[in-house]
Amino acid sequence: MADEQDLLHSLLVPLVGRRLVVPRACVAEIIGLGRFQLREQEPDWLLGEVTWADRVVPLVSFEAACGDPVPELGGRSRAVILRSLTGRLGRGGLALLCQGLPQLVRVSADVMQLDDADHGLPPQAPVLCRVKIVNESPFIPDLERLEHQVADLLEADAPH
Repeated sequence: MADEQDLLHSLLVPLVGRRLVVPRACVAEIIGLGRFQLREQEPDWLLGEVTWADRVVPLVSFEAACGDPVPELGGRSRAVILRSLTGRLGRGGLALLCQGLPQLVRVSADVMQLDDADHGLPPQAPVLCRVKIVNESPFIPDLERLEHQVADLLEADAPH
């Protein structure tokens, strides 16, 4: 087993039909969807905004960003608040819609391998790669790309 310093504390984020693995350090908080506002404009993967602390954060469906239908919002739906990597979304970052509570995992190089099988996602999907972690095959999202896409959309929608 790897030393503690070689472990990356991560979260397995449950989606519809897949999971994501994200470093724990990228996650600010996991919240319920008590207060959110839906968006009417395209694209459908940018769902709207969710209120977190004293901020309003864009809410994204990762499934829809990968070309799948927008999942239904249910009692188990949550928002994973991600810290901004680029600074383009301000100090609020963005929120990913998830289905249930993410699971904390500790990942090391000896338990994770690149899964180079065809994942069937379109080229515009915000995915860096897919990995094998024991009996899971989660995707590693391209959070920087996703943040740029959201920021570009919000800037285009802003009144000039």
